[in-house]
Amino acid sequence: MVKLGSTKNEDRSRAAGYFRVAQGLRRTAQDLATMAEPKYGNGLAIIAIHAAIAYTDALTVSYAEFKSTDGDHTRASDALKRALGSRADPRQIRRLTAILDAKTHASYSGKYYTLEDGQRILEDMHGYADWAEALYTSRP
Repeated sequence: MVKLGSTKNEDRSRAAGYFRVAQGLRRTAQDLATMAEPKYGNGLAIIAIHAAIAYTDALTVSYAEFKSTDGDHTRASDALKRALGSRADPRQIRRLTAILDAKTHASYSGKYYTLEDGQRILEDMHGYADWAEALYTSRP
């Protein structure tokens, strides 16, 4: 059984809002990447990471009516595994965990992310988002 951190119950109807936020953040991250300014590496990474978090919230709320509120953002992967059960793709869970691991580094560590660093996170987020969107649209 998957061990969860802190969670909050959410009505399934709220999943659509998280999904719209996720799609908006995904588009914003992509737009920022096309500007190709080297100084945008951290911002690009942070927006892409938050898009992945919003996709995760959309899935956990739509499938199991809860979302992770744990201060350790990597716990969202555990919440997703719990919410999806056998639908959880281990490759995508690992991808999400890697994206979430980058949050602390991009936001709080003082590490400068190059544009290429941000674009790598964006690419991972796109792969995760494609899977999440397909799963969201086929939800029960």
